[in-house]
Amino acid sequence: MKLKEKILLKAVALFNERGIANVSPNQIATALKISPGNLTYHYKTKAILMQTIYERMHQETLDYLDFDGYITLDDFRQSMLKFQEFQQKYSFFLDDMIFITRNYPKVAKMYEAANLKRLQQGRKLFDYFIATDRLLPETNGVNYDFLVLNVWMVGAFWTTQDKILTVPSPMTKPANMVEMTWHLLLPYLTEKGREEYFQISEFFKLEKRGEE
Repeated sequence: MKLKEKILLKAVALFNERGIANVSPNQIATALKISPGNLTYHYKTKAILMQTIYERMHQETLDYLDFDGYITLDDFRQSMLKFQEFQQKYSFFLDDMIFITRNYPKVAKMYEAANLKRLQQGRKLFDYFIATDRLLPETNGVNYDFLVLNVWMVGAFWTTQDKILTVPSPMTKPANMVEMTWHLLLPYLTEKGREEYFQISEFFKLEKRGEE
């Protein structure tokens, strides 16, 4: 593995462990047992390093909501599962989102563009589910722009609220981000959609039991 890649991976690990504001380039260099000059040869500033990390993050999520052929409700669930794994890999970004967007304007601009694309992809996916009679038509107060935004907000802020919410949960059992976003679909499903939804849910339960 090239040193440039090692620096990037070590930075992500330290950011996840301590928070981006608490990690300096010198600390990254020390953790890698290289000189600060060797690090700045590859990444001149911490801002450049952060931009490089975010570019990689963006590339990893490009296809999360892009599908070919017939799209099932499970494709939606699988995309959220991928995003949950992505959150764990780059937990510092979601934890420190405000700090990052305030202090790294180039990253903020890329993040804003990426979120706009995700919202557009989500809306396109829900339009497909409407057209294939899995979601109810957008009438009688149903607004899928709101649903897309709610799904995005749950996904984007789940790990952070999970860390800071210390009061007892009102739910009978803990939920994770995938279960929560999956459940958001339920009130909007047609009869055909509900049949598919509960088939997938039952399979998911059996799959979890098999892992225990």
